[in-house]
Amino acid sequence: MAKTNRALRDEVLNPRGLMPDVQLISLAPRLSDLNDKVIYIINSWPVGSGSQLDDLLVKIGDLLTKRFPKAKIISKAKPSVYGTDDPEFWNEIVKKADAFLYGAAPSCATTMYAITYTGLLEKRGRPGVPIIFDNLIEDAKITCDEIGMRIRWVDVPYPPEKISDKQVSEIINKIFESLTSPLSKEETKTGIYKPPKPEKITCMGTFEEINNYFYSKGLTDGLPIIPPTKKRVAEMLKGTSHFPDELVTTTMWPAQWGVIVEKVAIVGVMAGCEPKYMPVLLAAIEAFSKCGSAVRSTNSFSYMQIVNGPIRKEIGMNAETYALGPGNHANATLGRFLSLAITNLGGGQIGVNLMGTQGNVSSYTFCFPENEEDTPWESFAEENGYKADESTLSMFATGWSHCGNYLGGSVDDLARAMAQFTFPSGMVVLVAPPRAKEWAKNGYGKKDLKNYIWSHANLPMKTFRQDSYYKKFIEPILKGKAFDNYHWPKNYLRMSDDAVVPVYPREGVQVIVVGGDQNPMMQGWKTSHPTIVSIDKWR
Repeated sequence: MAKTNRALRDEVLNPRGLMPDVQLISLAPRLSDLNDKVIYIINSWPVGSGSQLDDLLVKIGDLLTKRFPKAKIISKAKPSVYGTDDPEFWNEIVKKADAFLYGAAPSCATTMYAITYTGLLEKRGRPGVPIIFDNLIEDAKITCDEIGMRIRWVDVPYPPEKISDKQVSEIINKIFESLTSPLSKEETKTGIYKPPKPEKITCMGTFEEINNYFYSKGLTDGLPIIPPTKKRVAEMLKGTSHFPDELVTTTMWPAQWGVIVEKVAIVGVMAGCEPKYMPVLLAAIEAFSKCGSAVRSTNSFSYMQIVNGPIRKEIGMNAETYALGPGNHANATLGRFLSLAITNLGGGQIGVNLMGTQGNVSSYTFCFPENEEDTPWESFAEENGYKADESTLSMFATGWSHCGNYLGGSVDDLARAMAQFTFPSGMVVLVAPPRAKEWAKNGYGKKDLKNYIWSHANLPMKTFRQDSYYKKFIEPILKGKAFDNYHWPKNYLRMSDDAVVPVYPREGVQVIVVGGDQNPMMQGWKTSHPTIVSIDKWR
């Protein structure tokens, strides 16, 4: 019997992205008292839109008035969507207020923006206190690190309906202290903070030891990884002509870290990718850096990636039967790569800045090619101005809602189902080739199908206005307050309750042909608008 060799131990490269330098900024000077002062109370969401802060902010305003009878309390909702800059509103606060409170809804993204905009106003000399929920403290902490300010927040218990009058009184005490107590040395620091650079080698060990290490540090998706050894990473780098130290992005979400080509190769190895996939991996990082802010949310987002052009065949992707299912190495590992990249290259931490309440199974892997060979229409890339011989990657923030498996049902069935989705900003309808050919045979192009779905995904205006997202998203957009890429008709604001209207923006409906020829299946995914990037530039 041959002697057993000692277990092979490898050095593995560090997958962590590059934390940016941070400009440290002092908080604004504190007040001596709140009497004779103007205090703004800002609700990050419109009143009645489900922020769960409405009643608490009213109680805080009432109690502040009783405690400081000479203070002037002004309560206002932020005029536009919580994540949209509001220069006119900020100017009003700087001009009229001596201090402010900023109520953040129980949302990871809203908390991040409440801290961020508080910092913006502090920078302009107005002391402020975000009111955040205690289950989002870690999100607030990491945002303070990112903006370089030690914002003073007051955290309140979640859910807010259980907050007692005594606790409201304690909240007022904390608000007073935050607005009046002198600043500490830490709170007045300025200059540049340079985070330590990640070490080149992260660990050494056997396959099992390496996997245990990566898992214990929260650097995996819960599944085993391929250890990113120097040799494997060097092989992966052969898949692109770009230099290892070339910067791919400075804004990889959720923490907006910097990413170089070598780090993409490291994470590609971990995901099980092959070197020839490198241009797609680099394109994915570029696209996600442009559209990935939604990952920092208590919603449970995922990201749909669609590949078009010759590279689909070059790397062996599956666009036919089971294209969205397991079984194809390229589809599976390309999709998995993004999940690992969000953690390692973007600084994602579950429970800190990845706060999806339920999570989403499609976060594991959601990447597939369009079936360009079996469609009667132009491809999605060609539809968006690219040539047939160009390779592209299109990314959609998605995963909120999904409906499908319309085998014998009509397109009307799908449209009716899609009309029920909240905040109907966009949808992707995945159509199997038989359904596309059926429409083409009857003389309809892809644009005709998109228009049909758009016009039939409708609701009475009264029902549409009752959508939970209407007041906090759609109405501000209709009033021109946010999101230039969403274009509902302005006359929706004036329409009667019984008017029946399409609930999606016309440009929000996309059609992709994918799958086999077994039957005329369709399915719909609620999505954002697409971000489309060239893969060829990364070859």
